[in-house]
Amino acid sequence: MCMPIDDAAMLCWLISQLRVIEAWQDELASRPDADLLQVERLERHHAWLHEELARLRPLRRAA
Repeated sequence: MCMPIDDAAMLCWLISQLRVIEAWQDELASRPDADLLQVERLERHHAWLHEELARLRPLRRAA
């Protein structure tokens, strides 16, 4: 099943997911027992999602 990525609600949801990842990163950074592999995975996922949103936003404006 394909969902339209140019939908404003979908972009809003993706932005909220980026904020959730940022909050999760902040929480992990404050814990001395944080799993470094998990921190690195979150950083990679955050970077990927941030890049995808940067790519999708101009497409949304052009539509």
